[in-house]
Amino acid sequence: MIKYLIAISLFPNVVFANVAEDLRISGFGSATTARSDSTTPVGQNRDLVDEWCFDCDTTLGIQFEWQISPGLRSAVQVIKRPQDHFSDPKLERAFVEYLTNNFKFKLGRLRTPLFIMSEYYYVSGAYPWLHLPNEVYDSSLGVTHYEGIGIDWSYETQRFGQFVLSPYYSRPVEEKIDQFGQRFHIRLTDGFGLAGNWYIEDNQVHAAIVHVDVEQTFANSLRRDLSFNIFSTGFSYTYNNWHLQSELLLTENLHSNWYASADYNWQAFTPYVVYGQSRRRRDTESYTLGINYAVAYNISLYAEWQRIEGRPELISGQFTMPQDPSAPFDTDVNVLSLGLSLTF
Repeated sequence: MIKYLIAISLFPNVVFANVAEDLRISGFGSATTARSDSTTPVGQNRDLVDEWCFDCDTTLGIQFEWQISPGLRSAVQVIKRPQDHFSDPKLERAFVEYLTNNFKFKLGRLRTPLFIMSEYYYVSGAYPWLHLPNEVYDSSLGVTHYEGIGIDWSYETQRFGQFVLSPYYSRPVEEKIDQFGQRFHIRLTDGFGLAGNWYIEDNQVHAAIVHVDVEQTFANSLRRDLSFNIFSTGFSYTYNNWHLQSELLLTENLHSNWYASADYNWQAFTPYVVYGQSRRRRDTESYTLGINYAVAYNISLYAEWQRIEGRPELISGQFTMPQDPSAPFDTDVNVLSLGLSLTF
């Protein structure tokens, strides 16, 4: 499988094709070299330190779609995420979808519709930045999918655009999470939510609410039961060559996080700026400057600088390991990233 994925990334024009009339293969990938100026690892699932890392933030995905009939299709997506080895990619999505009139019914492993960019979580070519804003998109601990059933109901008007409501239910699932030098298991016992999107021309308004019950088990077998109500909202607005986007995430006693970004498209270049802020569980701000150069319609190069400012605390900023209490705390860190993304 991995050799086949590498062949696709090297020869997309040869492999990317309608293998059969109703079977389609597509994919995406990104490769990044990055470093920080701190010896304390920073960045969820990246763990960057003050040395250049060439495989801390690499993704590669392939998707197979089968159009079974005009209203019925299935899809399977396999991804090597930043925290995975190439020899051990993960099944990210596998579902069957049925479309009739204004309704779309989906069953299987599906993307959690919590954020504007949830559908493209690992596809850096789908957004202007090299990385999704940490404050919002890293708050799910890397749990980006659910297993269950989802429904999309859409209503389109000539004057006011398209409205889509998406209720869903998730069956119990288990995940392994590595954080702050520990591995723990989480079991999502029940989950259900509702997402709403309003599309008008190239603009979007999004809102979602999710309820989830969690069983968290640590390495010492200590167990903790949690119940969350999660709310998110945001917008994406395009005016001429400008694009503005912002999202807010609220979780009871856990998150009060948001970001705002602006980017400007000039010929093949798209410079961008992002400000992000986290409160409650973490107290931090980040500032990001970057530029995206489109080599081709499906290949982009990136250069990005990010400054993250935390507090003099044991768990500080976006560091992924606790601070050493016997040494001065790291609170601020600069991260430099150079990357390439492609879709095929």
